[in-house]
Amino acid sequence: MQSRRVVIVGGGFSAACFALQLLRAATFPVAISIIEPREHLGRGLAYSAADADHRLNAPLEGHVIDPDRPGELREWVEGAGVLHSDEKCRSGGGHVFLRRRDFGAFLTDLLRREASHARPGSSMEHVRDLAVAVSRPDGAYRVVTSGGRRLEADLLVLATGNPEPSLRPPFLPEHAGHPGIIANPLEPGCLEAIPADARVLVVGSGLTALDIVSTLLRREHRAELLVVSRRGLRPRPHAPHILGAAAPKGHRPPVVFDPPVPAFLRDEPLRIRAWSKALRREMRRCSAAGLPWQDSFDALRDAVFKIWPQLPVEEKNRFLRRLRVYYDAHRFRCPPMNDAGVRRAESSGRVRFAAATLLAVHPSAPDGGIRVEMKDTRSGEPAVRHFDWVVNCTGLDPGAGWRFNPFLNALADHGWLRLDPTGIGLHVGSHCEALDAAGNPQPTLRAIGPPTAGVFGDPLGVPFISGQIRRILPDVLRTLDC
Repeated sequence: MQSRRVVIVGGGFSAACFALQLLRAATFPVAISIIEPREHLGRGLAYSAADADHRLNAPLEGHVIDPDRPGELREWVEGAGVLHSDEKCRSGGGHVFLRRRDFGAFLTDLLRREASHARPGSSMEHVRDLAVAVSRPDGAYRVVTSGGRRLEADLLVLATGNPEPSLRPPFLPEHAGHPGIIANPLEPGCLEAIPADARVLVVGSGLTALDIVSTLLRREHRAELLVVSRRGLRPRPHAPHILGAAAPKGHRPPVVFDPPVPAFLRDEPLRIRAWSKALRREMRRCSAAGLPWQDSFDALRDAVFKIWPQLPVEEKNRFLRRLRVYYDAHRFRCPPMNDAGVRRAESSGRVRFAAATLLAVHPSAPDGGIRVEMKDTRSGEPAVRHFDWVVNCTGLDPGAGWRFNPFLNALADHGWLRLDPTGIGLHVGSHCEALDAAGNPQPTLRAIGPPTAGVFGDPLGVPFISGQIRRILPDVLRTLDC
């Protein structure tokens, strides 16, 4: 039987997970080509991190690649001796928070082993290049890379993940080239040039900021580190039983792959305000019953892919404008060992968090530093501060993937792809099939993971991406078997 040709554009977690599940599930031969310029498959933006202080923000048990094999990460970790080589990986409750680089190594190794044991006729290749153009001359896709290679595809999968972080206003485009402004804090080694006595401003206070501050503290940074964000929100902690307390009876497992819609939302109108009130009521009820608030929040989080598509676009946009930052602070919780280190430094005055809005950035201050105009969010008081270095940790912008990716733009120029009405990511159907300019689903063109955030709300973490792939896989296999 002739192999079905599958081309995956992007080689991070989403691509690795899709290739892995497809190789395991297909009853016919598939030839998979993954176009990814990085040396290693599976690592992408998040898991290419080399720093020992950059950890997964959830326990090991939640990082499931294949719902049918929930224990394979634990088996790999024990076989590779990671628990012995990483003395700081356990929380007070005994839960393992892996270094992101170790999880990346697991993904690369797992994908390599799965490809070597694929069924006869199936294969997987890593094309170290960039996809730049596409055509569909005879019903199949023809993908062209920057190196001139042409790949034919019966199924084209967009696994472009999150774009690299970039500067946002009030930064100007030319500021990206300034030696004291780090636009992409995920670039390996980007902090090495910062002297221990440098005045450092970290813009943004989410998980990336926590990583950056943890690294600078480990390098014995002496000067004050100022971390600012508009609302001053920080990632919330994990439930007490993960941090060290005994687990309460009836608490939820780390992830539920096919949960029901939470009972506290079922009778609520399709309004963000109503959902927010219902969630707060349920969190109070949980607290009164001795359960952590995280349980009720996670019941909502795990079912977002079911309830978010029901919302009118104006309600989605209302959430994105007003509540997303609060959702993210509760959703993306901090690794306890990083949080503890930063809070110790905060109590000693080495780190300070503030709620402030940046008004202007002037890289050519009289002292050769960077002059920053800001306003205290709560009091409205203006201030001018001077820094030697500014690190951009304002978070990822899924919409930027459309703007700066020439391959996605080529698909859009053909009319085979369009932006989601929310402005975040790509517009897809219920099985992640891309919708063309006229709104028609295209089963042979799929988008998975973060680019589908506008449609599904929260396909942004390991178990949520692997669950999404598992749900669409039967339809993908039917499309390939036609």
